[in-house]
Amino acid sequence: MGDNRTLWRFFDGSSAISASMLVAVLINGCGDVCGNIWDIRLLKSLTEQEAGVIILATLLLFPTTTVLYGGAKLIFAAKEAVEKKAEQKGRAQGIEEGQAKGRAEGLSEGRVDERKRIRAQLEQSGNLTPELARILSDEENGSET
Repeated sequence: MGDNRTLWRFFDGSSAISASMLVAVLINGCGDVCGNIWDIRLLKSLTEQEAGVIILATLLLFPTTTVLYGGAKLIFAAKEAVEKKAEQKGRAQGIEEGQAKGRAEGLSEGRVDERKRIRAQLEQSGNLTPELARILSDEENGSET
């Protein structure tokens, strides 16, 4: 029991055999309901022979296995593709939101730094009026941005 693959293959094989046997038994017991369908009527006639259900189950083993495991692989591949697409969409959305937030923060920081630079320049030149000081003050920053 050290190898899970061996156990899984056993389960795969036994479930495929069980499914084909179930289909054979259902065809054998379907009665007049299936008698009108040509293909099923032909398969039902096989079950009326000696060991017919076993023969039909053996004939149905490959198509049943294909449907069971091809269908399962198809479903899991589709699920994986949908999850991958959703992950990519979420990643792209996160990048977009991060860039927008970064731009907004950078713009805000740039405005604050530029106002400080302008205020220092005006103070140095002696042209800083009380109104310019109010406009360039930190309290005013929140209402202008």
